[in-house]
Amino acid sequence: MRALLTLLWMGIAGWQPAGAQTNPFDTPEGSQQGAALFQTHCTYCHGARGQGGRGSDLTTGQYKYGGSDAALYASIRNGIRGTEMPAVRATDEEVWKIVSFVKQLGSLAPGERAKGDASAGKRIFEGKGACMTCHSIGPDGGNVGPDLSDVGRRRDLKYLEESLISPEADVPARYRAIQVVTRSGQSVIGIRLNEDDVSVQMRDDHDNLRSFLKDNLREIRRDQPALMPSYSTKLRKEEIDDVVSYLTTLRGTQ
Repeated sequence: MRALLTLLWMGIAGWQPAGAQTNPFDTPEGSQQGAALFQTHCTYCHGARGQGGRGSDLTTGQYKYGGSDAALYASIRNGIRGTEMPAVRATDEEVWKIVSFVKQLGSLAPGERAKGDASAGKRIFEGKGACMTCHSIGPDGGNVGPDLSDVGRRRDLKYLEESLISPEADVPARYRAIQVVTRSGQSVIGIRLNEDDVSVQMRDDHDNLRSFLKDNLREIRRDQPALMPSYSTKLRKEEIDDVVSYLTTLRGTQ
């Protein structure tokens, strides 16, 4: 009798087993709950908005191991052998909700048209803003900040504007700053590339590769604020709009 009641309840509730091919929680509520779970389980590697870092960028809608509900569930539930992607410690229901949110990340599209002048924004980006010092577009530019070659395809207007005004609000893990202070008092800040018990390697804020023996350091400060400065006082509102408009045109190789 108990087994029969269980089966009846499962049918009424629309429950599906873990191996289901479609997501039983592919709803606005499921995605909203999945967003909270994503913050708990996934952001360390994939970034607060799924933009990637130590883990892959989830905003492109392209997934190496498959983008179907079942494939995403398997990647999250079981991890991916041979990679740093571990099995997520969550219930089957919670994994399905994360799947719902991840699919939403991959389907985001710009909701409005940029109001600035893209041509003027390009001149500011390359000139007054000095953005190419740290960022690259195609083969040109620096390596201290993220590659922006296809940022217009991956980011909405609100995110692009926030990245100029409050860059510290969302810093991908691989671009978080590290500051070392040598025993002689020299201070060097940049992004950490590698670290072990003996040494630390970094790319400094002038795009130079540096390596330090820990025995020669007085202090290491990790997860400092973003290396990128705020442009809220460096550019006028109209100039920020122009740069955002230019960034929306960067869509990589289609």
